[in-house]
Amino acid sequence: MRLTESIRVLLVVAALAAPATLSAQKTAAVKPPKERNELRMPKKATARCADSTWSKAESQQGACSSHGGVAKWFGKAPATMTARCSDGEYWTNEEHRGACSQHGGVAFWVKEKKSKKG
Repeated sequence: MRLTESIRVLLVVAALAAPATLSAQKTAAVKPPKERNELRMPKKATARCADSTWSKAESQQGACSSHGGVAKWFGKAPATMTARCSDGEYWTNEEHRGACSQHGGVAFWVKEKKSKKG
């Protein structure tokens, strides 16, 4: 077998193997549904754990104990909260413009309480 034929055979083998490698990489990049749901912040979250999960614990002591400890403690939401930022911080300003701009944007807005007219 000549050198050019050997190179040609290697190129054909590499070309046939490439699509399988790419599809394997794409499959590995897609997160399973459980992992995606864990990354969503619950509305009642009080802490972000070291393993990127969320805790709803009422106190910092013992929160995230089986998840590598507390990475960021937020505590209970203030009464004046108007929005929750993507990183878990609270937004208390009535102004919507620029809300949570330094905290990854707004995860959700808190609905205003309707006052009863009487």
